[in-house]
Order: sequence, then C-alpha cells, then structure tokens
Amino acid sequence: MNPVGADVRTRAWIIDMKFIYLGMCALAIAATWKFSSEMSHALASTKDSSQEAIARFSASEGADVTPEPPAAVKTPVPEQPVGQQSDAEATETVDEAIAEEIVDSEVTAEKPVPQIFRKPITRHEAPLHDTMITPGNFTYLGAFRPPHHQARETSFAYGGWALAYRPDGDASGTDDGYPGSLYIVGHASQQMVAEISIPEPVNLAIRHADHLPVAKVVQDFQDVSDGILGQMTAGSSEPFMIGGMCVSNNQLHWTTYKFYNVENLDYPSHGRSGLQLQSSIAEGLWHLGPLGSSSPEWNSYKNAGYVLEIPESERHWFGGHSLMSGLQISTGLQASSQGPALYSYAPPEAGYLPNRSLSATPLAWYSMNDPLERHHPADRWSGAAWLTLGNKQAVIVVGRKSLGEFYYGEPRPGDCSEDKGYHGAPYEVEIAFYSPASLIHAANGKLPAMGLRPWLRWGGTSPGGGVKQYFFDTCHQYTGGVAYDRERNILYVAQVDAAKTSDNEWDVLPVIHAFRISE
Repeated sequence: MNPVGADVRTRAWIIDMKFIYLGMCALAIAATWKFSSEMSHALASTKDSSQEAIARFSASEGADVTPEPPAAVKTPVPEQPVGQQSDAEATETVDEAIAEEIVDSEVTAEKPVPQIFRKPITRHEAPLHDTMITPGNFTYLGAFRPPHHQARETSFAYGGWALAYRPDGDASGTDDGYPGSLYIVGHASQQMVAEISIPEPVNLAIRHADHLPVAKVVQDFQDVSDGILGQMTAGSSEPFMIGGMCVSNNQLHWTTYKFYNVENLDYPSHGRSGLQLQSSIAEGLWHLGPLGSSSPEWNSYKNAGYVLEIPESERHWFGGHSLMSGLQISTGLQASSQGPALYSYAPPEAGYLPNRSLSATPLAWYSMNDPLERHHPADRWSGAAWLTLGNKQAVIVVGRKSLGEFYYGEPRPGDCSEDKGYHGAPYEVEIAFYSPASLIHAANGKLPAMGLRPWLRWGGTSPGGGVKQYFFDTCHQYTGGVAYDRERNILYVAQVDAAKTSDNEWDVLPVIHAFRISE
C-alpha cells in the first residue's frame, strides 16, 4: 500500500464530509427559518382574529369599557409604607398564626393588634378633581369595634344605625392621633345611646373581628329622648327609632321616625339633648316645615333620618341654617323619598315648645314618578356628611345599594333578610356625591329639589372598585351612621351587623370604618 496515496484519499474524504455537513446545516437553517416565518404569520393572524372576536363579544354584550383618565387628571398610587409585608405575605402569616392559636382575641390599648395582622393603609386609586372631593381623595385607614358590653338591658349588638362625632370627647384618652369620641346607638330594639372612644383603626390583612381594636365606653347607655320615643311608640306595635345624630353647638341633635309607617302618617321628628347623657334634658319633637301639610315634600318620612352639619362658612347660602337631615326607607313607600333626601334646617332657640315647625328648605328628594336612577325599594341610605378639604367640598350620602331583581314578600333561599319585605340581593355599599353648588342653587330656587341628581356615585363599577372592598364581607351589606372629624378630615362609617367574635357567638357587632380625606 502506498501510504502517501492513502493519506491523500483520507484527507479528500474528510473534506467531502465537511462540505456535506455544512450543506445539511444550511438546509436545516433554511427549513427552520421558513417554519418560524410561517408560525409568526399564523400567530399574528390568530391574534388579529382573537382581537376581532373580543371586540365583537364586548360590543354584543354591551361591555362597559372605562377609558383612561386624561393626562391632566392625577391618579394616585396606593400607599406602601416601607418595611411592611405585602398582602399575600401578611395573609399567609396570619393564617399560620391562627393555625398555631397564638392570637389573643381581646385586643386592647395594652394589647395592641399584632403587626402580622396589619396591612398597609390604602389610598383609593381613582381620578381626582380640581374643585370636588372624589373617591380618589379617600384613604382607607382601617376599622375598630365597640366592646361586648351590657348595661340597662341593652348592648352594642345589632346597633350602629346612628353615629355622631364629638371633638372634645374622651379627653383623657390615648394620644394616638384619633382624639374625640363617637355617640353610637346600641341594640336596635332598645334605641339607647352610648359614647365610646376612638382607638387607632387597623387595616386588617384578613377581615376578622377578633383582630380589631376595641373602643372603650366613655358614657354608658342612656335614652337621649328622655322617654319621648316611648311616648311616640305607645299603643303601636312598631317602634319609633333614632334616625340620625350630630353634635353641633355643644348639643346632640337627633331625629326619630316610625319604622313601619304603612299609614304614611306625618310626625314631628327632630329633637336634641345635652352631651352629658345621664343628666341631659331632651327638647322637642319638632317638625321640619309645616306639620300636617298635604304637600309630599314636607312629610317627615323624607327628613327624619341622618343628620349632618353645614360648615359655618357656607351657612349664609342656606338662610343661616346650620344642619341638614334626610331619610330614605321603604317601610312607608308612598311617603318616603325614592333615593337619598337632604333638607337644611335651623335648630330653635332654647325653650322652643314641641310640636312646632322649624325653618327648613328641601334640597333634594325623589318622588314615586321620578326616582333616583337605579333606585330599588331594598336600598337603604343611612348616613351623610359634608366633606371639606381646602377649596374642595362634597356632600355625601352613604348607603347599601341593591343590585338584584325586585322582590317583595317572605324571604326566599338566598335572600339576605329573614323578614318579609323588599329583597334585592346581591347588595353593595354605595356613596352618592352631591355638589354643594347644586344644593345651594336648590336652596335659592335656582334648581328644583325634587329629582336633584348626585354628580357622582361611587359603586362597584367605579374606577378602583367600590367601597365594598373595604368592608367586612356580609350578605346584606348594611351601612349605618356616618360621622365626620372636620379638623382631621376623618370620616367614620358604621357597618351594621358586620361580624361576631370568637368569644361571643350570639351578638353580631357593628364595625366602624375610618377614611382620611386627603389631597
């Protein structure tokens, strides 16, 4: 064998194999490029088809697409304090803590809420307005609850339907940034009023009443009406109830209405008492506008509920009136307002005799023929406040809104209430925002009070979601009284029948939620 010839043939064979290998790689690359190009084209076609299908589906279903706010409108970002856990981490930690039973259910000032149960305070993410307060100005601070407390055969269970803020209340309380106190109506059956402290609210990672701060009793339960409610109820199976309360000019102003007023009778409804519950003397009852008038706008069933204070700087627009009140309830459908109502009025001088009329002006109410849009008889608007923030203002009315079909009668499976009446589950919390300018125009005859519409409604389809996300998850979503600390811009909203605690399986307590109104 010629070794030189063999070596040459070997090198030639290797060169041939390299060319064959390179050719195969080129073919593979070309095939891969073609396949990739075809797949990209197919995916693009599929994406276009999917977008067209989504657009057609949205159009056919009437989807409500909310456009992005204009660039000039600021959208705030939720606050995330440094060093706090994320929601997911907090939830996991709380679950572990509960599983290990390391939680003391009685939370007090001496035993504060453990950090693992807290989540960052939440600024509601929604557009702001130059001159009006909107949901974007609301920061959810958290909640607290009244104690399990029994006195005078009543308690706080099933209470919270009326609330009032007292700036100088609980003077010896803890300096935690939440001074003052709250007057709150206790159990619905007795209608007694107590004064409680305001502990620092906590935004819970998991909404459970065991982990809420607990208020202390500052003044024990008393009948603020000095027997007037009992006298009004005498001879009737249906009681008179406190509709609302407000502290103004060092007095506790309150209203009362007959819960089940199927006769649509008109009653005197407004009274007041001193701030010292045990020693105060009640005055009233008085009627807003002419008592016994045949005009539907003057029936007390439209104004014998929630009470709020008009800021001093705005009272001249309302003829010097310092307070507003309103009522919406469906147990006297023909006489009540078919949506939240607002009336301004002037409390009388001391010694004003009962059963007389007070100077008043209708500002907003709704008739059977012209109800508020989406009104449902199962709605219940229960509290109101005039909010101020620098040059921004808004008058709000808070309530529970029915989202379901109309039904009247005995409860069916799935209905939230066990009583006969109007049903419309599911429900959510809603806040109606009224423009103070519109109310001023109505007070001066420039706009009709009947049918005056709110300029904004904060519900579940609003930017950032509805108010319900901050409340305890209950079927009925009852809201109760509303109170406002104007100096610190803190709004307190009671959620009625919100939760039980593990140490008391019978009493369902109200929970009080706190929001700060801020720029």
